[in-house]
Amino acid sequence: MDLINLDELINIGLKVVEKAKEIGADELEIFLSSSDVFSMRAITNYVTTRRGLDAGVGIRAVVGKRVGFASASSISEEIILETAKNAVKIAKTRPEDPDFKHLPDPKKPSAKRGIYDEELVTKSSDELIKIASDSIKRGFDKSSAVKKIDYNLTKQVGVFAVVNSRGVEIGDSYTTIFSWASVKAERNGETVTAYEIFSSRRFEEEPLLTVSEKAAERALRMFGGKKLEKAFTGQAVIENFVVSDFLWPLTYNVNARNVQEKRSGFANKLNTKVANEKVTILDDGTLPEGLMTFTVDMEGIPMTKKTLIEKGVLKTFVYDSYTAFREERESTGNAMRRSFENLPAPSTTNIVMKAMANKGAQELIMEIDKGVYIGGFTMGSHLTDPLKGTFSVTSLNAFYVENGDIKYPLKSVTAGGNFYELLRNILIVGSDYRLTSFGKIPSILVDKISFV
Repeated sequence: MDLINLDELINIGLKVVEKAKEIGADELEIFLSSSDVFSMRAITNYVTTRRGLDAGVGIRAVVGKRVGFASASSISEEIILETAKNAVKIAKTRPEDPDFKHLPDPKKPSAKRGIYDEELVTKSSDELIKIASDSIKRGFDKSSAVKKIDYNLTKQVGVFAVVNSRGVEIGDSYTTIFSWASVKAERNGETVTAYEIFSSRRFEEEPLLTVSEKAAERALRMFGGKKLEKAFTGQAVIENFVVSDFLWPLTYNVNARNVQEKRSGFANKLNTKVANEKVTILDDGTLPEGLMTFTVDMEGIPMTKKTLIEKGVLKTFVYDSYTAFREERESTGNAMRRSFENLPAPSTTNIVMKAMANKGAQELIMEIDKGVYIGGFTMGSHLTDPLKGTFSVTSLNAFYVENGDIKYPLKSVTAGGNFYELLRNILIVGSDYRLTSFGKIPSILVDKISFV
């Protein structure tokens, strides 16, 4: 079965929306999605693959000020209609929501959209498996000390549409490819591990081929690791692709719903200083290469580029239509869904940190008096309390740094601190950008991190 196209999805949605009054809904919203996913995992010589179509619908039904939601793993018109009827039934059992105004009205999108790569669409499973095989070989070729490589590659081609009874009829299609490799190496009884990732909206063969090789290089640098002689507080260079492990609470705290319900540390902080005066952070839903860039968000509102923090000052939050209407303002185009099974909610799209200096991680290391370079694999970031901001992140690929020089690798080190203080203690934002699911992120130099 081929992936259904955007026009077909919209037409299916329109047929059901036209029956809104007939089934007892004052308003109806149909969110439809379909994706073709190929994934493979190779652990040294053992390979597993999976390919399949994932399709479904999520429906919001409005009855007065009552809102019901239902979903189904199908885009059959008959099943969608039954799901809409269920959403109406659910709405009638719900209490009234005094803050609910109405579903979004249509708004003309800009011409910008994320990258849709036809070359990636046409890449066959066999071609991708060959790339994985070659990547793994490159990893083993780095050294006889490399004993195990776990390699994963996922290609996704997808489309979604939003249709509602107020005239929204829009959607977008997208392509993404993601690859990671984990390497274990052994030498003289010592075992080390490391990790590398690559993600993109388009097919790029060389980065896919070098993922295992780069992971192996990281692992080999960890031989001879030592423990910290004693705990201390100092500076940290956090490598670009693990910056999100420390900064992800930003997404939680700029969520307008969390702000409105006093669950955000940024509540009542608008237009006040929350970060180093040189720090500027954007949320850019129009970034062409961004993994979370679409013509519209998942309510059908055009995505936008906005400044969250400008020269250290908190400037705005991210809104979906519900939270925007609560403040009598417009949505910022930040309604996102984890899947068709979920209601839309405010979330960031692509976080972009503006560079302060033309420096990569190695140049930032030279700025450290006494501290640690944190790269590669980390653990524990998911335990960070996003409201209180306290974090304790353990790095297995870190190095002790003194007077701008890397002295030795660390067996492991735990970096502790507070998210809100970290924002104030960012000394330099580098320019070595890497594309991740968090956004387009460079390495950063931070002060006053506790290491144990």
